[in-house]
Amino acid sequence: MNSNALIKSFEYTADIIRQQAAEISHEESLRQPVSEGHSANWLLGHIVSARSFPLRYVGASPVWSDEDRARYRDGSPPIGADGPGVFDFRTLLEYFDISQRRLLAGLSKMSAESLSAPSGYTANTVFESLLYFHFHETYHVGQLTMVAEALGKRAKYVSL
Repeated sequence: MNSNALIKSFEYTADIIRQQAAEISHEESLRQPVSEGHSANWLLGHIVSARSFPLRYVGASPVWSDEDRARYRDGSPPIGADGPGVFDFRTLLEYFDISQRRLLAGLSKMSAESLSAPSGYTANTVFESLLYFHFHETYHVGQLTMVAEALGKRAKYVSL
């Protein structure tokens, strides 16, 4: 077992996120195409927030404090306007890029032994937990693509 597949998987989602986010302005990122649904701003912020866990698994520091994460955590209300704790969409993309660099650097240093260790997240190994967090991220990348389409943007796909 090695981390190469995880690295490639996180590169795929990053590619779609960057392509999709490039066409969305901050104002557009706050729109909720579905009443009470999530905006692109919340979705990207949630991905950055959720990366706190995989970053810790690979020995890297999360990009946000718990206070920064509060507005984007699971269960937080949808974001439909600027307000306390809401980041500019371009700033969210910068935080995402920082998390990506840290995540890939950490993954590249992981041994088969460290990936096989218990993660403390249910009965999963570190590898299984990282797979779960990638699945979670992919789910929200799909939502981001659907929100972008509702905003009149073209869906983006992985460039192989």
